[in-house]
Amino acid sequence: MGLRAPETQMNHAKTTTLAPLQTRAALAPVKAAEAVKVAIFDDSQALAAQQTPAPAQDKKPQQAPPESVLSIQQLKARAEALDRQEQALKTMETDLNARVAKLQELETMLKGMLSEAKSIKEEKMRHLIDVYTNMKPKQAASVLETLDENIAVKILAGMKGRTAGEILTGVSAKKAAKLSEELTKLQIGPELPEKP
Repeated sequence: MGLRAPETQMNHAKTTTLAPLQTRAALAPVKAAEAVKVAIFDDSQALAAQQTPAPAQDKKPQQAPPESVLSIQQLKARAEALDRQEQALKTMETDLNARVAKLQELETMLKGMLSEAKSIKEEKMRHLIDVYTNMKPKQAASVLETLDENIAVKILAGMKGRTAGEILTGVSAKKAAKLSEELTKLQIGPELPEKP
């Protein structure tokens, strides 16, 4: 047994010396893998640093924003200017609406006045027709010869046919023909049959 003891001791010494070696050998692949990972990580960081552009020191200084980009103060100023213009337009619109209303009122008033003037004119013409109708035909004929043809025709048109005929017999033939022609145009329209 004694012999065996030194052998055991030797085996023990081998085991003791081998155990750290075996552990080291077993850990070596783990450490090697970690070392590879660290190397890969370091390489990837270096590669990323190369691909990443240089910091702002290498770049030109930051440019001012383009003219199309406005500052908040400029936008506020423009908004205020637009508000003032809008208010001015509303004021002008109100003023124009008031003027349009006044013009419409004046138009209505003028239409009324024209209508009234027309009725007065018709009333006066009716009175003038009555005056000539009540005159003796020869006396009315002599006055009609001196009147404007348009007025004379309107007077004759307002009379009864018999009375107008009696007055026309007292007028000169040339004047009677002209008055008759104008009277016909007034009654049937301006289109007379053409002479053959």
